[in-house]
Amino acid sequence: MGVRVRFEPSGFEIDVEPGEAIVDITDEHPVADVPYSCRSANCGTCRCYVVEGGNALSLPELEELEVLEMFGDAPSEVRLCCQAKVVDGEANSIVLRVVDAD
Repeated sequence: MGVRVRFEPSGFEIDVEPGEAIVDITDEHPVADVPYSCRSANCGTCRCYVVEGGNALSLPELEELEVLEMFGDAPSEVRLCCQAKVVDGEANSIVLRVVDAD
């Protein structure tokens, strides 16, 4: 079953299957408007608030946790789009808001 992913503030939405990496989705659809620099959990440029559906994202690994900690972000509230993947979860939609879009 697919999961609807919405990116804010662009408003871009797409249905994806579990296992897809958020970075791959945004590479294929630049209109999602998520910024990247390193793509390897080093810079934090792609930080997004998890507005909805965090349980439909993979758990953060050590590298991501370290970057989030540098910025003072809780992994339950902010994720790196270069690291997160869509997984099977109770949520049927995910809403991500780019941190710099505030």
